[in-house]
Amino acid sequence: KREGLDKFLSLVSWHGGVIQGVIHLYRGAGEPEFSARELRFAGALQAHFHVALERVLAHEEEIFQAEQFSAMLEEVPVGLLLLDWDARLLWRNGEAAHGCAVWNYGERGAAALKARRAFRVPAPVAQACAGLRHQWESADRAQRATLVRPRAVSDDALGLHAKVALRAAGSSAQLRPTFQIQIDYRRPRGDRNRPLSPGAVALLARLSAREREVAMRMREGLRTAEIAAELGRSPLTIKTQLAAVFSKLEIKGRARAIALLNR
Repeated sequence: KREGLDKFLSLVSWHGGVIQGVIHLYRGAGEPEFSARELRFAGALQAHFHVALERVLAHEEEIFQAEQFSAMLEEVPVGLLLLDWDARLLWRNGEAAHGCAVWNYGERGAAALKARRAFRVPAPVAQACAGLRHQWESADRAQRATLVRPRAVSDDALGLHAKVALRAAGSSAQLRPTFQIQIDYRRPRGDRNRPLSPGAVALLARLSAREREVAMRMREGLRTAEIAAELGRSPLTIKTQLAAVFSKLEIKGRARAIALLNR
């Protein structure tokens, strides 16, 4: 009434007992009341308003969930890489960015780079994608489900391994497939004298001397019993020291620790 509006008609979208959204239509004091025809029109419009709002909210929820999945996958100690039909980047986590940097520039070069900023799909991975694409395009629809198999690419000297899979985006022929790639960066055992990256040195500096001994052997892939036998300590002591390593490095498990110390 302060604005001279004394008549209003509201379209309300409910979800259970909660209001999801409202559209208000106002008229001033000198204007007529809403007619019966306008009320019927508003009643018909309300159902469409509810459907449209439900779709918008569902879309926003999907975006929120995608962000949560992305944040969760950042903690996975395996590189995850998603490329489009033309092998262009759609998404990657930090481990994938680092693995690709090592593949492209070597360990020393990758240590001096910001992996995300210098990202480039490694040539062996791009070639595997091209091979799968050619195989897909050469097969008919019935054959595609059985002919296309993931391709493995490895560089044993660097300890890099990738599994490249082509996945259909949906049932529509208008949607192009994507390439889903897992990159595993594992050094072979017995490589204890390999130089540590500056980041790994900074992490080891948080540990005591005895914890560093355990961490370096864990870095090679030795199991708890193997570490205990080599250091002459009990497995229980090694487990206690590993727990201290995880706590000081602020991580939750062995796989993540190995990935960080091998960077």
